[in-house]
Amino acid sequence: MAEPRRPHLLVAVAGTGTEIGKTWVTAAVAAALRDRGRTVGARKPAQSFETDDGATDAHLLGAATGEDPHIVCPPHRWYPVPMAPPMAAAVLGRPALHIATLRDEISGSWPPRADDIGFVELAGGAASPLASDGDAAALTAAIDPDMVVLVADAALGTINAVRLSVGWLQRAIAAPIHVHLNRYDNADPLHAANRDWLRFQDGLSVTDSVGGLAQAVLAAAPTFDPYTGLRRAGGTGDADTLLEPPRFCPVCGRRVAVVVTPRSVRARCRLHGEL
Repeated sequence: MAEPRRPHLLVAVAGTGTEIGKTWVTAAVAAALRDRGRTVGARKPAQSFETDDGATDAHLLGAATGEDPHIVCPPHRWYPVPMAPPMAAAVLGRPALHIATLRDEISGSWPPRADDIGFVELAGGAASPLASDGDAAALTAAIDPDMVVLVADAALGTINAVRLSVGWLQRAIAAPIHVHLNRYDNADPLHAANRDWLRFQDGLSVTDSVGGLAQAVLAAAPTFDPYTGLRRAGGTGDADTLLEPPRFCPVCGRRVAVVVTPRSVRARCRLHGEL
């Protein structure tokens, strides 16, 4: 049986509630990572929406990653009713959703040559129903991400919402959880107090800007040995090879083009440029 496809770094994006800004944050950080030369994909397992909303979440995510919205979210998972996906499916007379099916659809949709980073944006809050047999936390566990980003509002009430959501997610997953405070205002002392409380009292990893979140994602991304192309577990590779020109990109593990002259060695990755 073939191994499931997945990006080199798989990031699940959950929220403390609905309309918290998960799509905006995911699209913004995906665009920021692409600007830094990374290949990025995004998936939305199912989306429900008002028919007069205009661009759906899949359109916004696709615009950020350069993907077709129907790749981001398969057309049969578009539900033009503003309800949780399993409820919307029932109202529309569509087949019931199941966690295992959604997991397999996500896995089968990634490109054969892995993206550097892939985001899976969930629906609603961490405990919101996503299928007839599970919620957002259950699907997060099923896709087995390397990292979870929990999007929360920076305003009053966020500490309670974050604690409840983190606790619910930790019942299902072992992956590290990173909290991102959306709509953060540097001039608002309450926002700063909430951030600092979550960091220093609760011991959580927290960012308050898209740039900061992009850095946190990059810090979690794997690197590859430039001489073997294998994912690094630490260290810099075999010391005997350090005088040889690199053969693989340390970002994506793909073979690079190498030009050797008497004075220099130049290596270039087709996706990530000169090393």
